[in-house]
Amino acid sequence: DAADLIRLVGSNTAWCHPVIWQRIERARARRGTKLVVIDPRRTETAEQADLHVAVAPDGDVALFTALLAEMRDRRLVDLAGMEVPEGFADALSTRDPGVPYASFAALADLVAAHPRMVTLFSQGANQSASGTDKGNAIINLHLATGRINRVGAGPFSITGQPTAMGGREV
Repeated sequence: DAADLIRLVGSNTAWCHPVIWQRIERARARRGTKLVVIDPRRTETAEQADLHVAVAPDGDVALFTALLAEMRDRRLVDLAGMEVPEGFADALSTRDPGVPYASFAALADLVAAHPRMVTLFSQGANQSASGTDKGNAIINLHLATGRINRVGAGPFSITGQPTAMGGREV
């Protein structure tokens, strides 16, 4: 409700999570919250987004790694106080984000402009051969940019179905 940017990754939230979707719509209407959908599919949710980034299947890690490198280049990354491997920041590359440059640039501009960013990621990201890497890449971006443990900011894994989500929350 307090986010200025909501990124949905691998989720057709409008169909699968109607309650969360209503809250997203309310935030957009009341606060002007921006919505980005990162998904290979052109879903109903993607149709209603401010930006749909049509990442290739299993292209999420490259996209989020490139996005982290871009935030580093824009001086929006602070790794102080974090345990990171030697040379981690230097190894990041924006060479191939796996999407057309115009989409990547629009995404990077939105992320840079909105520190109150929430990323909801679902089965499209979680249930794949590289699901753990995708989750780590999403979380790393939030950690490195300080967009975690603050009002309106953080990564949040949601399930594919609302009944499963409700069961977990209960």
